[in-house]
Amino acid sequence: MDLQEPFEALDSKTQDPYAQAVEAYCDGILRLHWNERLINKIFGRALQSHAAGRLVVQHYQWQLRGAPRPTLALLQRRMPGGARTLVTFFAVLRLAGMVAVDNDPADRRVRYLVPTPRLLDGLRTWVQHHLHCAEALGALAPGHARRLDNDADYFAAFLAGADHILDRLAETRGRFGGWDWFDQRDGGGRIAMLLLREHCRAYRPADPTPPQFALRANEIAQRLGFSHSHVRNLVNEATALGHLTQDAPRGLVALTPRFLADLETWLRQLLGWFTETATLAHRQLQSTRQPHARCEAAHTPPP
Repeated sequence: MDLQEPFEALDSKTQDPYAQAVEAYCDGILRLHWNERLINKIFGRALQSHAAGRLVVQHYQWQLRGAPRPTLALLQRRMPGGARTLVTFFAVLRLAGMVAVDNDPADRRVRYLVPTPRLLDGLRTWVQHHLHCAEALGALAPGHARRLDNDADYFAAFLAGADHILDRLAETRGRFGGWDWFDQRDGGGRIAMLLLREHCRAYRPADPTPPQFALRANEIAQRLGFSHSHVRNLVNEATALGHLTQDAPRGLVALTPRFLADLETWLRQLLGWFTETATLAHRQLQSTRQPHARCEAAHTPPP
């Protein structure tokens, strides 16, 4: 794989529709993290990403549904087991300009956490990659991903309902075998996506065995902001556990059928939750906009 190539529109060599969609999905997610050392450190583990997601969901549920505004104490109750970690994590998000603090005018001891445009813009792009993939696989009608750019109400409705995704992720943690193993390690989810992307690029439907592809651990480590030893150890541990096979003399790796099955199960479940959330957001907007549309029609003189 050429890690120097620009991230442009994909010219996939595989003719398999599923492999094409997954390759584009992984490529899109990697664009958000390539050469972004700070982003990779901040969101290196699932706990941090889900905590940021809970903050955004709570913020939009407050705006749209009158739910309590997000505070650190509230998020700690919603995510038990990592209270001290969350204090440090949100302090880092503030330093990175992704979260601001708004004091309660009635009690300045109460400090609300507010997602900034920097965090929301990145989240919008991240959600779009998932919806694009769901559309490409036929799980979601076309247009939802593009709508996130030009319909602020739809974006807000989606985020207000995205606790559905976070709840399902929490409920199913540990059920996806090799994916869970990678995702629990620093940068592991990104490395797994890179491996899956390269598998899809090398995949040929006529070949019954998973294809081998080149792995340059040092280059991957530099681009993702981790040490070479961290990437190398992760790959070696994954091999020992049966997630990968290696041809060390040639510098090649391949995903095992079991790991591929874990990845497909995880991705299809995840995209299903995104599809459900997108569909619900669309229906909610329809229900709120239709009475307004009927009212306008009633006051419009006939031609």
